[in-house]
Amino acid sequence: MIRLGIDVGGTFTDVIGTDERGRITVRKTYTVPSDPSEGVLAGIDKLLRAAGAGAEALGLVVHGTTIGTNALLERKGAKTGLLTTAGFRDVLEIGRVQRPAEGLYDFNVDNPEPLVPRSLRLEAVERVGADGSVVVPLDEASVRFAAEVFRTQGVQAVAVCFLFSFLRPDHERRAREILQRELPGVYVSISSDICPEFREFERTSTVVISAYLQPIVESYVERLSRRIGDRYPATDLRLVQANGGAMRASAAKGRSVNLVNSGPAGGATAAAFLGRLIDEPRIVAVDMGGTSFDISLIAEGLAHVTTDANFEGFPIKVAMDEVNVIGAGGGSIAWIDRGGALTVGPRSAGASPGPACYGRGGGEPTVTDANLVLGRISPDYFLGGEIALRKDLAAEAIRRHVGEPLGLRTEEAAHGILRVVNANMGKGIATRTVQRGYDLRDFALLAFGGAGPLHAVELAEDLGMRRVIVPPYPGAFSAFGLLVADTRHDFARTVMKAESDLDPSWLSSAFQELEQMGHRELAEDGIGEGDRRILWSADLRFEGQSYELNVPVERRDRPGSGDLKRILDDFAQMHERIYAFKAVDEKTVIVSLRVTALGLSPEMRLPRPSRAAGAVKGRRPVYFAGDGFVESKICERSRLGEGEEVEGPAVIEEEISCTVVPPGRTLRLDGWGNLVIDLRESP
Repeated sequence: MIRLGIDVGGTFTDVIGTDERGRITVRKTYTVPSDPSEGVLAGIDKLLRAAGAGAEALGLVVHGTTIGTNALLERKGAKTGLLTTAGFRDVLEIGRVQRPAEGLYDFNVDNPEPLVPRSLRLEAVERVGADGSVVVPLDEASVRFAAEVFRTQGVQAVAVCFLFSFLRPDHERRAREILQRELPGVYVSISSDICPEFREFERTSTVVISAYLQPIVESYVERLSRRIGDRYPATDLRLVQANGGAMRASAAKGRSVNLVNSGPAGGATAAAFLGRLIDEPRIVAVDMGGTSFDISLIAEGLAHVTTDANFEGFPIKVAMDEVNVIGAGGGSIAWIDRGGALTVGPRSAGASPGPACYGRGGGEPTVTDANLVLGRISPDYFLGGEIALRKDLAAEAIRRHVGEPLGLRTEEAAHGILRVVNANMGKGIATRTVQRGYDLRDFALLAFGGAGPLHAVELAEDLGMRRVIVPPYPGAFSAFGLLVADTRHDFARTVMKAESDLDPSWLSSAFQELEQMGHRELAEDGIGEGDRRILWSADLRFEGQSYELNVPVERRDRPGSGDLKRILDDFAQMHERIYAFKAVDEKTVIVSLRVTALGLSPEMRLPRPSRAAGAVKGRRPVYFAGDGFVESKICERSRLGEGEEVEGPAVIEEEISCTVVPPGRTLRLDGWGNLVIDLRESP
């Protein structure tokens, strides 16, 4: 049986498959923006043909989708209503009374408009107290009145978020029953299911996003499931969540918010897998595709997961791999701003019409066009020769839109485009690392995506990093991450207990309750007990603090007082490591308990490199800063042998990517098939 990972990007849909013998096949197809499932099915067909397999051989498909992300970016979700506790109608607009961080000193920048306008934010008469007691019983007539308003306004989805419903969800559940009866065909999401945690603004925002995306996500999942099931009846379809774990397609229908930013999570998962494999402790993983540049940090073989994410100004309080995205990709368009400065992105040529060199009608210059003009990409070997690139069209677009306005020769303008996009990417990495206290000299840069290896060495040099690693299958590495993704479910419970009120037996009981929920979900996924792994953790803070740190908790059947002390000590040490102090005289509060239930994926092995077979296949001029065009070796990656070295200037080509080695640098192939360039010494 063959299992597939499928990653839908802005320009290409990447498909990677492995069979029972461990053979790996990779293919790309164009993304179809109007219906991404078309590109998915085309990619499956293409890969099965390349693997010499029939439809009956397809077993598991793990899919990273951008359908929810794009709907949120473009504000194309469902018309949504919000039903909330009387007096809390304006929580979405009040928020945290903070200006956007990126425009803190810009008086023209404001927070995004709420996804639900005020006319569709209605109130239910009810109230639950901070201790979980009923202060005001639910007035069902107020819910029916809201349903009538939603009906007359043509609402397609309703989010329900009542005060302290994470302590007592009865009112929300009853409101859902009434709304579903009164509004047949309308999707209803309740916060006690989606985000059973405290913080009213974040919880409201999360359930609103889930309702806003639900009709679109459910329609896509149903359509894709039906089409795959009709063509490949033995297939098990799973979707990757933003936390990097997979879930069955049927579960995704009720938790659309978990799919926001799920595509980039595949890259973080793959980077963590590779970091463990090659024992690389600190990695900045960057995925440069057609439209975006995704940045994630990997420490000790694990991607950083957060429960306080923010997407386009909207808080999302679910577990997510912390992947930061900027608008810099191969399709990013170069343009001259009103001040006469060269700018690259965030606007992209996308899949249609694409860069000028695609010859599909695009006339604006892109990063891909610049790389082609500078000799870094072969016009005859793009996607292994599947697509012939038009260097003349690329050069004309750069000359007309950049070179002439700035008084530069075409190659100078093309190099300027690369310098600007590299600066944008470097700033994005520094914002997520240096500004948080990390020393980039301790990190390796793991570069993938179709365009990442083209820029990797120069980018790492600019940032002072110690090493560049280009993994196998870099153009489909995020899709590879889907192949190694575990099935994952996250559960949380807000408890808000001071250390003096903690009882080890109560703590064990609370964790066990969440754990049983995890076992039920994994059983639904068909995961056997021997393939399950349960992780405990807790959010702690010093009394009086506003935010928490998540601390791993050793899983025990019968925790004792010593285990409780260990949790508190671990929190104090983590606080000191991150903030350089610990409040030894302050009480500690356990805010929330968390359980992660994992269904371990089948073991995945990378093929070992074959023997050297004469990698150099030609030479061509390649442009480098300070040197101009330099005659450079052109090598085929698949012909490199383990331990073989290539001195720059050189370009290492493969079907869906290529790696640039500047003069003075040396590349080697390690035992796992990674291209490694050490940067400790200056060239």
